Amino acid sequence: MRLTKLGTDYICVSEDNVTEFISLPRVHLIKMKFFNPTVEKINKVLDAYPKTRRFVIEDNIRVYNQVLKRTNKKFYVENTKGTGFISFFRKNNKVLLNILKLSPFEKQFALSVCLEDILRNIEVIQLEMEDFEEYKEIFEKWSGNVIIHNDKFIT
Repeated sequence: MRLTKLGTDYICVSEDNVTEFISLPRVHLIKMKFFNPTVEKINKVLDAYPKTRRFVIEDNIRVYNQVLKRTNKKFYVENTKGTGFISFFRKNNKVLLNILKLSPFEKQFALSVCLEDILRNIEVIQLEMEDFEEYKEIFEKWSGNVIIHNDKFIT
């Protein structure tokens, strides 16, 4: 397991802050959260952060895929609030599962019933510190990235 720190290892860029984090030596994951994504905006991020090879997107998958499929970059689709848990997994094969965006029932099901199965099918998960602590033994055996939610860093 690798703990990914919000604000240094994992940043969120939008129209307002594309170059704000350039001084960071290495950014492991970049979430592109453009209100209106375009090829130019996506390429600006790729040019500004040439060492970053992994990206996170929530919506407008077609636009991002159009650009990223021609690069050697990988992207994860993050679930959005209100999206059905099962249907989300069926549609996407590279997933960042954000537990914070699940309904209380889905969160309970994901963590207590099928966490190990979920971890076999994803590479990145975001959750609260309390949930991480409760299931720490399972996460320590996993080879993916764990992002601990931080109220100061909203994605």
